Amino acid sequence: MEFPQGLINFYLTAIGEPAENQLRIVVAEGLLGAPTRIDFDGIGLGEGRPILVTNESISFELRWDNYVAYAVRNESYWKDEGGELPRGSMLERRFNSAFFRYLSETTFADNEYPGPLEHWSLTTLNHCVDVVSVGPPRVLSVRPGPSRL
Repeated sequence: MEFPQGLINFYLTAIGEPAENQLRIVVAEGLLGAPTRIDFDGIGLGEGRPILVTNESISFELRWDNYVAYAVRNESYWKDEGGELPRGSMLERRFNSAFFRYLSETTFADNEYPGPLEHWSLTTLNHCVDVVSVGPPRVLSVRPGPSRL
């Protein structure tokens, strides 16, 4: 299965290691809720629509059977890296990134061992996740419903 292309309102709902040095990430689609009046400090700001994970949200699980490193950042602190192409999808392979360069300086992992390295970047509404591994993640569909969260 392929991860959906384009810009989608995904939330990171789970991240962990199901076994040593394996990585599992679950994302769920955020859907627009009902219009709601917004007040802040007694001042009416009009109406807004919350983005919610519901029983109708689609979810995907990404799995790496092994990885060299991964990092999670608060999306609010994301910074554009000069020279990187604009993001057109929530999951992208990246080249010549700061994270990739950092790993080349702090690990002995390279294209010889453990093999050709790939940097995968997952951007969600609240998180940016960077994963360096020897291949792309397996993508699985997760059944809708609150039990997956």
